[in-house]
Amino acid sequence: MKRFLTRLAMFTAFFLLFDKLFIIVRNTSPTREVDRRLERVLEGKIRADVLVFGSSRGAQCVIAQRFADSGGPSAYNLSYPGSDITFHEYLLRQTLETKGNQKPKTVILVVDDSDELMVSNTLEFRFDRLYPLVRYKDVRDEMVRRGKMKPIISEFVVLSQLNQSNFKLRKRQPSQNYNILPCGSMPIFRQKATFDREYNSNINTYSPVDELAYKLQAFNSFTDLCRKNDIRLIIAVPPNFRKVTTGFIPRLEQLLNGYGTVFIYDENKPEYTDPDYFFDKAHLNEEGAKIYTDELVQFHNQLAPN
Repeated sequence: MKRFLTRLAMFTAFFLLFDKLFIIVRNTSPTREVDRRLERVLEGKIRADVLVFGSSRGAQCVIAQRFADSGGPSAYNLSYPGSDITFHEYLLRQTLETKGNQKPKTVILVVDDSDELMVSNTLEFRFDRLYPLVRYKDVRDEMVRRGKMKPIISEFVVLSQLNQSNFKLRKRQPSQNYNILPCGSMPIFRQKATFDREYNSNINTYSPVDELAYKLQAFNSFTDLCRKNDIRLIIAVPPNFRKVTTGFIPRLEQLLNGYGTVFIYDENKPEYTDPDYFFDKAHLNEEGAKIYTDELVQFHNQLAPN
């Protein structure tokens, strides 16, 4: 028995020593990323009066720099393609909790009509954005909270913090469709080859009974964070290449329960039915994003005049 325990202790010591070699892999993972905005959040380097959250609709349809360019406040975009409301809530919470970040005066949540609170094959919590940043304890704590890491093991065993993406040692390459601007936005500078350029005039109806409880909880938590921190909240609905879903806007207003404002674009603008201003049926291209953002800036400035 004594011999077994000795061997076990030697093996454990060797494993832990070997495991510590992977600290280098873990700590250099962020340097291989193209998108380092979340790292800025964790480092407490966010300085903007307006923060934008959302999925690709927020990243690509809102050009944050145009707030300051119009003589308005500074703005920064923390929207992530493929992310859902659970990820947006995490980003806002992490931004507010991390020492050094400036508390924004206004938060803009860009929502997906009508997938925001529904089942979606394209929107999820972006764990792939967290794994490159597991060197940060706040990230590990969030992974534990969401069941991706074990509470104690993850603090002592470096290998348990990593997944296959951490071992891809080549630097990531930028997207062929967009660049990440210094303001965090990702406007698309071309049009999708398979885009159907015929405007969809069909009218869809929103059904709250199809909402998912966990997404609804995250939405309510997001709005509560704004309310408790005295942050102005704007829910922005960008254009699709179709009409707005009937009942979606009233449902958003109902969920806000008096705190926050819903911004809906001017549906009479000819650009929003013109295919030349779209990348695909759900995203504006750069020229369309400029027009939409300018509308949003004007709406914001009316709520918060200088």
